[in-house]
Amino acid sequence: MTTQSEMTNYLQTFVEGMISSGVEQAVISPGSRSTPLALLLHRQEQIETFIEVDERSAAFFALGLSKASCKPVVLLCTSGTAAANYYPAICEANASHIPLIVLTTDRPHELRQVGAPQAMDQFHLFQHHVKEFIEMAIPEGTKMMLDYAYWQGMRAIDTACQTPKGPVHLNFPLREPLLPDLNRSLFAERTTEIFAGKKQLSEKQLIECVDAWQGKKGVLVVGGTHTPEEAAVFIELAERLSWPILSDPLANITSSSNDSPLIMRYADLFIQEVEMSQYPDVVVRFGMMPISKNTMFWLQSLNETTMVYFVDETGEWQDQLKQTQVAIQADEQTFAKEITERIIIRTSDSWCNQWIDWQETTEQQLTELSEMKTLNETTASILVHKKMAKKGQLFVSNSNAIRFLDRFSTPDNNQYQLFGNRGINGIDGIISTALGVCATNPERQNVLLIGDLAMYHDMNGLLLAKRYNLPLTIVLLNNNGGGIFSFLSQRHLEKDDFEPIFGTPIDLDFSLVAQLYDAEYVKAESLEQLELLLEATQKQPKFQLIEVIGDRQENVLLYEKVVDGLKEKLGKNK
Repeated sequence: MTTQSEMTNYLQTFVEGMISSGVEQAVISPGSRSTPLALLLHRQEQIETFIEVDERSAAFFALGLSKASCKPVVLLCTSGTAAANYYPAICEANASHIPLIVLTTDRPHELRQVGAPQAMDQFHLFQHHVKEFIEMAIPEGTKMMLDYAYWQGMRAIDTACQTPKGPVHLNFPLREPLLPDLNRSLFAERTTEIFAGKKQLSEKQLIECVDAWQGKKGVLVVGGTHTPEEAAVFIELAERLSWPILSDPLANITSSSNDSPLIMRYADLFIQEVEMSQYPDVVVRFGMMPISKNTMFWLQSLNETTMVYFVDETGEWQDQLKQTQVAIQADEQTFAKEITERIIIRTSDSWCNQWIDWQETTEQQLTELSEMKTLNETTASILVHKKMAKKGQLFVSNSNAIRFLDRFSTPDNNQYQLFGNRGINGIDGIISTALGVCATNPERQNVLLIGDLAMYHDMNGLLLAKRYNLPLTIVLLNNNGGGIFSFLSQRHLEKDDFEPIFGTPIDLDFSLVAQLYDAEYVKAESLEQLELLLEATQKQPKFQLIEVIGDRQENVLLYEKVVDGLKEKLGKNK
């Protein structure tokens, strides 16, 4: 058997191991050292492949594919700095529990640390940002090594998909010649079944929780990313208990079709402004903290008489407030369903009614403001939310965009799915991730709500939309700079300090960006025009850029006006 045949059999057997564990998609960044794996993946009928020359964009695109499909996705690149460009997306995948399989190819051991070109230390390159690192053996054709390759491919996928999910890195040292034997059969015949279970509490532990919760004044707080189906489980639990539910936008509770009055859509606006006559006996948190700082401050203000339960299915102790008195390490969905089935006694209506009153007062306050009837970044974000189709996919960027949705999402019965990158909360890779989400379900309405700096950060990703005809509608909130800093303490700096360091105007003509990547471009001049454009995307998705010109100071003044009005109406300034 030739060296070429041995390498081909070894790498193909590894690919078959990945297929056996459920891999269906791969994103390839072309290069020389990765040639054999790239060709084997690209020719594999059981794997859909995407090609992206920019490794940073490729990694975020894979992240989006995995987010939307809820399945592991493979990333492949050549040796050298190519792999280093994967780093931001891998950090995000690790923090947000997305199963990526990162395959880096490398110089063989005899060419390392001797000055060979395109060689760098790739051993544990991603450090603790991956669940596991595997340095693969040099390809051999023996049965023992073929079994090893298959086993590693299968095990890597399974490891990435175990709770807590996350990225796994495999480094392949490969010797020349790098062209595989393309006459070999590429159909994966070998399969291995994997049966896995979920963490559950005992009946005794479940009854203890039920006894401590039912009939008590409580609040559910749901963080993290969830599907609409998972969101429905949390809402059902809240309704059974008769507790208000506070959530992160990515939990898909506020975007669900359920119009339950217990869903506190405006909690970020009112929770710090109300005079509470009753405080919770119990707070039950699921997953990470929601984005709302005001919700976090309110939780911090509770005294020790409030029992705090933290449902932590990852077992990673991600409780930044460190208030937990009872930690529950169990599958969130299974646990929520089991508790719901056992709840008999509802909490008195007087408890949830005060929350519902606060919610209704806030909604009334918003309808009274003239600013909510004209086009600005806030109203554009609300309109995007309102005009999402059932089963549509909305990707929302970090900084201001997701906060607009968190504060102002109206109770519309549209049931779309909201996505974002809230593991590390960066603004890099947003376009590429949104395109990965779009590529998973291109027949649906796909919208990206993004600011101008995040758009600039990832313009390379637009090539994916052009190459694969991905019908993403981009709603660009352009306030010519970093709008989030106008809400933070830095805004009190002198203009000469604030503008270059925090305002950071970029003065780009985004119509030319759209032209470069063959996207349709429209500048929205009114809410009515934006509404028509968004309604059209429900019927005919297409690759387009809709620009909304905003004003950083206007965003702040509107927010402050809302909060001042709530202070008067809800008690603190009475």
